[in-house]
Amino acid sequence: MISITYVKELKQESHTDFKHLFQPLEQIAKWTGLHSVQIGKESRFYIVKRVFLWIYLLVIYSAMMLAPVKSVFTILYNDPDDGRIIPLLSLFVFFLASAYISVASYFSVSKYLSSFCGSLNEHQRLYGNIRINLFIKIVCKWANWIVAVFVVATTVFYSSCTYYMRDDFADTFRPLSFEGVYNTVLTMSFISNNGFFLIAHQVILNVFLILTFKLFLIQFSQMNERLETSLAEKSPSLQEKIIETIRQEYSSLLACFEISNSIIRHYLFALYAMCIPIVCFLLYGLLRGKLTGSESLAMTLLVVFIVFFVLVHTIIGAVFSIRAHSPFNVLMKFDIRPITDKAARSVLLFVSRLNGPTIGYNVYELFTLDTNTALALTGTLLTYGIVMLQFSETGSSGNSVCINNTSITS
Repeated sequence: MISITYVKELKQESHTDFKHLFQPLEQIAKWTGLHSVQIGKESRFYIVKRVFLWIYLLVIYSAMMLAPVKSVFTILYNDPDDGRIIPLLSLFVFFLASAYISVASYFSVSKYLSSFCGSLNEHQRLYGNIRINLFIKIVCKWANWIVAVFVVATTVFYSSCTYYMRDDFADTFRPLSFEGVYNTVLTMSFISNNGFFLIAHQVILNVFLILTFKLFLIQFSQMNERLETSLAEKSPSLQEKIIETIRQEYSSLLACFEISNSIIRHYLFALYAMCIPIVCFLLYGLLRGKLTGSESLAMTLLVVFIVFFVLVHTIIGAVFSIRAHSPFNVLMKFDIRPITDKAARSVLLFVSRLNGPTIGYNVYELFTLDTNTALALTGTLLTYGIVMLQFSETGSSGNSVCINNTSITS
C-alpha cells in the first residue's frame, strides 16, 4: 500500500531526472534480457561475468528463436489434406512475430532508452520543468514490481493450462511431448521459459508506451494552453518571444518523441503485421472444425488478446495524433495582421510543421497511427474475414459434392 506521505512527496516534486525516473523499468528490462548490461573491464571477474551474461542471453533468445522452428515442425507433421495446417500457421506467425519483437527491441531499447531520458532532461533544461502526473510517477517507481507480478502470474496461468490440457495439445507441441517424466519436464521448461520472456518483453514495451503516451499528452495539453494565452497577449514584443519559444519547445518535444518511437516501432510493426493473418487463419480453422476443443479455446484467446492490444494501440495512436495537432486549431483562429513580422513568421513555421508529415507513432514509414488507421484496419479485417468465410464454405461444398459423387458411383 502506497503511503500518504509518499504521495505528497511525489506531488511536491517539480524537477525530474528522467534517467532516475525510468531506472526501475530499465532495470527489469536488463533482468529479462531486453536491455544490454554494461560490465566495466575494471570490475572483478570481468570475463566470468561476461560469459554468464552471454549464456543467459543465449538461453533467452534460443527459446525465442526455436518456438517458430517448432511450429514449422508441427505444421509439417500434420497431413496437408487434414485442414489443420492453416490454423496452425497462426501459431507460427505469432511465435515468429514475438521472436522478432524481442530480438529487434533488444537493440533498440539498448540503443535509445538512455538517449530518450537524456533528451527529456535536455528539453527540461532548455524549456523548464516537464510536468508529469501522479500516475506516471507511481508506475515508474514500481515498474519492476508491476511487470514482475503480471508476468509471473500470466506465465503460471499459461503453463498450468497447457499442462492441464496436454492431451489435446499433443500434436500442437511436436516434436516435444508429454510422454514420461523427462519429456514432460523438458516440454514444460521450454513452454515456461519461452512464455515468461515473451510476455515480459511485450509487457515492458507496453508499459513504456503507456507511460510515454501519458507524458507527451500532458506536455501537448500544457503547451496548447500556453499558446492560447500567448496569442491573447497585448504586448507585440512579448507575444513574438513567447510564440517562437513555444514553437521551438514543440519541435524539441517532437524530437524526444521520435526517439521513443524508435524504441517501440518494432513492437508496433510486428503486432499489426501478425494481427490479420492470425485472425484469418484461426477463423478458417474454426469454420472447418478441424481443431480440438482446447486448441480452439487457446487460439481464440490468443486472437482476442492480439485484437484487444491492436485496438488499444490504435486508440492511443489516434488520440496522440489529435493532441499533437491541436495547436493547429488555435493558430488558425489567430489574426496575424496586428502582430510583428517576426511573430508572423513563427506562426507560419509552426503551421507549416503541423501541416507537414503526420505527427504520430510511425511504423517503419509504412503508416502512422492516427484516426485513419482504425477505419483502415477494420475494413481490412472485415474484407479478409469475409473472404475466408466464403473460402471455407466453398471448400465445404466441394467436399460434399465429392462425397455425393462417390456415393452415387458406389
